[in-house]
Amino acid sequence: MTEADGHSRLLYWAGVALGPIAWAISLQGVYVLAHFSCEKTRTSGAIVSAVLAIVSLAGALISARAVRRSAEAGWTDARGGGPRTFMAWLGVGSGVLFALVIANQLAASLMISPCLR
Repeated sequence: MTEADGHSRLLYWAGVALGPIAWAISLQGVYVLAHFSCEKTRTSGAIVSAVLAIVSLAGALISARAVRRSAEAGWTDARGGGPRTFMAWLGVGSGVLFALVIANQLAASLMISPCLR
């Protein structure tokens, strides 16, 4: 396995990895910032959530580009490329799904006051 081959395999996993990582950071970040949001401003958690939703969508976009790139190579490769293409499509779906979850939590954090205890 060459270094370029290993790098291209990471592109297939981008959406699978970046979506859940962004959601986990968003969830913990909103919980950490809730105490400080009550005292000063409520937008800090919203900014963090919006940025991490974009990160999750970026992972989905990277996986989608990997699918597009491998579609051309699938015709020339005798083995096809089924498992890698499946993982890339899974990455696209996962990235979009976790971006929607982050957006849901963003909406909830904007509607509910962080000062409620």
